[in-house]
Amino acid sequence: MLLILAAGAQAAELSPKTLNAFQAYIEAADRAMQERPQSAARLAAKPGAPPVVEGWEGKGVHEVADGLVHDWVGAIFVEKVRLKDAIEVLRNVDKYKHYYPQVIASRTLKREGDRAAVSMRLLKKKIITVVLDAHYDVQNRDLGGGRYQIWSKSTKISEVSNAGKPDEHIKPPGTGFGFLWRLNSYWLLEERNGGVYMELRAISLTRDIPAGLGWAIKPMVTSLPRESLVSTLEGTAKAMLWYSRQN
Repeated sequence: MLLILAAGAQAAELSPKTLNAFQAYIEAADRAMQERPQSAARLAAKPGAPPVVEGWEGKGVHEVADGLVHDWVGAIFVEKVRLKDAIEVLRNVDKYKHYYPQVIASRTLKREGDRAAVSMRLLKKKIITVVLDAHYDVQNRDLGGGRYQIWSKSTKISEVSNAGKPDEHIKPPGTGFGFLWRLNSYWLLEERNGGVYMELRAISLTRDIPAGLGWAIKPMVTSLPRESLVSTLEGTAKAMLWYSRQN
């Protein structure tokens, strides 16, 4: 079964038309997020409640040429913490493996002012396991009035074969199973009501679902992006609470 799955999944390759479609989608998303600070978080995050998650504009998955764009937004409210706690947690990339179960390793490669280049090794597991090396360009935006944005855009994502073994091999970007070709995230943080509201919009690009292998591929490419968003919000909230107690 795994051999059949691997054979079908390995056929995926990021094409220029798929990438162009994603870039057009992201350009529209950037414009929307630039205007986002003018309105409060629209999700009804409540103290002590789990994250509220929904598809952006009511739809979480969008078909593009030979690929799928996953667009989810979630929010959570963390009581008795400050905006600076959230900013410190999200800026401290080297500790991400302690916050998020999907992060194996992470580090800041370069930081200049409000921008940073970071790298992460990610573990994606749903029926099969995939390890990825991802690089991101991160921009911090202080909006004033207790509001803050962090934009993270992937610059390169490569699959890793035999990760951690002597014969480890990093594949060229855009090749492999195709379970994650791009991932852009937009954080909107707001301190009010005795805590911090955190909103996260995550937009990812994956392969489409090949005929005959939907039973194996579909759970990985459709449910995992939403689950990863929930896990990231929950991990960040827990890290914020820990950091606040220490400081």
